[in-house]
Amino acid sequence: MKQNEHEQNYKKEPTPVVGEKPNGKSQLKPHIHLFISTVLLACTVSLWAEPETGTAVKTDKERAIEQLPAGTVTVLDEPYVAGMRSGSNPASVQTLDLFVPVGEGPFPVIVWIHGGGWHGGNKSGGASFARQFLPAGFALASLDYRYTYDAPFPAQIEDCNAALAWLRTNAKKYHLDPDRIGVVGHSAGAHLAALMATTGDGRQFSKGLNTPVTVQAAVCWAGPFDLDRDRGQWPTNMFTWNPKDPFSKTFFPGGAYNGAFARQASPATYLYAGVPPMLIVHGAKDTTVPLGQAAAFAARLKELGADVTFRIDPDHGHYVINAATTQEAVQFFKRTLKSGSLK
Repeated sequence: MKQNEHEQNYKKEPTPVVGEKPNGKSQLKPHIHLFISTVLLACTVSLWAEPETGTAVKTDKERAIEQLPAGTVTVLDEPYVAGMRSGSNPASVQTLDLFVPVGEGPFPVIVWIHGGGWHGGNKSGGASFARQFLPAGFALASLDYRYTYDAPFPAQIEDCNAALAWLRTNAKKYHLDPDRIGVVGHSAGAHLAALMATTGDGRQFSKGLNTPVTVQAAVCWAGPFDLDRDRGQWPTNMFTWNPKDPFSKTFFPGGAYNGAFARQASPATYLYAGVPPMLIVHGAKDTTVPLGQAAAFAARLKELGADVTFRIDPDHGHYVINAATTQEAVQFFKRTLKSGSLK
């Protein structure tokens, strides 16, 4: 889910125009009108002028890739399923980016799963995360998955597992360690990351795959862990209760909220003592996903004896990604994927 995506829109007061009376009539003198017209004409001409060669503005992703360590192996827009097809949006597609450090490896792998309400977002932010994880000795994969507009759940978790299978199948080629894979996600991506952590052994969402889809650790930022309205104690003013929200209209195969299906799609349904180590971070000011989602999920994991770290970010809302939380994740994965203490 995008930041503030499900919050109510608000109306802004119209911005007053300089030189305009309350009744909308201009107070500007004719010679000032002439001057402004001339400036606007010049701006219009410059906007339509042909851009100079080599002046294309680079994307954040392109700039981040340029800042990766020299010699980084970069694989972009790689299909992770056979017969991949594009969806209604260019990012609703089954492809991944992969960034591998210099060296022989094999390198532990971190899989980044973007948020966006299961119907938005894209994998471009993975390049920025690679800048943090590669110097620490990790490879990083960033994946796109089909939006619920094109394929209702469980297509999204099935795509994540298919990408995981692709990484394991190609581990030798790219110097990856298939036995040390962690996953990190935000919002809807955190839901998918948690679902990978809690269901990898059960094969519920990996039909047709012959490769193991277990992960060895997971980081979940601002995740919705129980999609059942009642069991998850969702306030009635939040998106899970809104029949017009894309969640209800596109997440469920029938185009409307279904409690039994919501429970089947929830990581909270699949908790057990052997869940891999998890780091859960949630903003105290989150108005998109209630803090209680993370608190209840973490409490149940602790009751089961699982390795779970739960932290409340007192200063942020739904968007808790920043330099501090990213470094926290790096250190967590160092402990869980590089210490030799894997379960």
